[in-house]
Amino acid sequence: MKRLTPLFFLPLLLFAMTCVFAEENFDPAARAKTIAPFIDEASYAVVHIDFTRVKADPLVEEIKRLIPNAFGMEDIANVKAGMQKGLDMLSKNGVKDLYAIIRQNKLDVPSLLVMPIAPSADEKSILAMFPNNKTAKRIGNVLLVLLANRSEIDLSNIKPDPRPALTAAFEAAGDTAVQIVFTPPKHFKRVIEETMPQLPKEIGGGESKILTQGCLWAALGIDLPPQLSIKLVIQSQDADAARRLQAKWIEATKFAAQLPKTKELFPNLAEVSKNLTPETADNRLVLTLDDREGKIGKIIACAQPTIDIQRENALRTQSMNNLKMIGLAMHNYHNANKHFPPAAIYSKEGKPLLSWRVMVLPWLEQKELYKQFHLDEPWDSPNNIKLIDKMPRIYRSPMSKLKEPGRTNYLVPVGPGTVFEGKEGMRIRDIKDGTSKTIMAVEVDDDHAVVWTKPDDLVYDPKEPAKGLGGHYTDVFLAVICDGSVRAFPLSFPAEDLRAWFTAAGREMAKNP
Repeated sequence: MKRLTPLFFLPLLLFAMTCVFAEENFDPAARAKTIAPFIDEASYAVVHIDFTRVKADPLVEEIKRLIPNAFGMEDIANVKAGMQKGLDMLSKNGVKDLYAIIRQNKLDVPSLLVMPIAPSADEKSILAMFPNNKTAKRIGNVLLVLLANRSEIDLSNIKPDPRPALTAAFEAAGDTAVQIVFTPPKHFKRVIEETMPQLPKEIGGGESKILTQGCLWAALGIDLPPQLSIKLVIQSQDADAARRLQAKWIEATKFAAQLPKTKELFPNLAEVSKNLTPETADNRLVLTLDDREGKIGKIIACAQPTIDIQRENALRTQSMNNLKMIGLAMHNYHNANKHFPPAAIYSKEGKPLLSWRVMVLPWLEQKELYKQFHLDEPWDSPNNIKLIDKMPRIYRSPMSKLKEPGRTNYLVPVGPGTVFEGKEGMRIRDIKDGTSKTIMAVEVDDDHAVVWTKPDDLVYDPKEPAKGLGGHYTDVFLAVICDGSVRAFPLSFPAEDLRAWFTAAGREMAKNP
């Protein structure tokens, strides 16, 4: 399941479109009753996923079909196996359903997860699937997982906010594996009308009542094989409100399609927008999509530039986290040894044997792997060469396209003036330019990647300080600084300024990127 983490940065619709299901009894009232006690006045939407209808193999294949680059260079067989392992674990613990409650100011991830579980469920194994949760609490046979600041919700004192429309919304979404329902709190209408009495001129203006009366609630349901289909239902105050909202929908879509940024991110929006206009059905708007004519595929293709950007941003964040952990390991090594590690472990004769990446393993929770190395032997000795394939995942750049195992893009700059000059590890006090203005390690392109155990790094060239950098992201390269922070440097960063960042005691004035 962790391999799908980047997909959470895609719209929830894309995630929902990839779930596979089988027929099962459908009780919208029961679903509304399950979630009602945990919806407070800050909640405005609920995503429901029925795990019993999600199958790893067809799910991954469907994602590949709709979003070809979703998994990058990941081994698809491992992705399927990892996902199925997670699904099996949930099933073992009686987790058939997951409800994700979306709250105000938390648009990126669900704020609160609600999972009915078996009385004998192993909570630790379930929570291991959500490493970023802030806190969790079991109430009877329901496990709550908070994905927001601890101070935002008191799990022991949630005050339910009645949403009479929940049952109707779940029913409108239909008997599908994934349902997304938007049921705003009572104050939503008043806040919108008071703070924005008129809609922006850019979308044609008009009273904001077009929205508040046109959308009392909305529901999205998704069906998959044997025929992919999506159904969106918007409940309006009356038939007239539905028609007014439809007209505004068409007007806003046409306007958005002409914006320069839209043309950049959704170049074919004008072409596919005709497939994205809901029909009126009395006091409702209904939009139904199926893939018989490839409509959904065309819509996904239209969104591909945005999907690619979201994916790059997610992988960039993951790489920055890797670098941050490497920087922390360097500092913990310094705390223990009173200096940073040298670039390599050297023999008595001064021959480099193993990389600094081996030296900091104990501070990356890899003590057992560290113990397997013969530190007085070179990286390619009979013993040490067998450990190349055991490279910790933190040394693997998520942007790397290299298929050869044991290759890392995380290198330190070596050579005159750098932190890793010479055979002795540098002390913090010797970094005269300041730890916040000196580069410790960088993410290099695939051409400069090295075997992680080999004492091989990025040779700093003052004439070409950017050599080997870039190649992964649109306009930046990543580096961890000697104070432990991680920065994104523009590829256009002037060479003279970059040189100042690579030197530890050059006394230059390093400009911020």
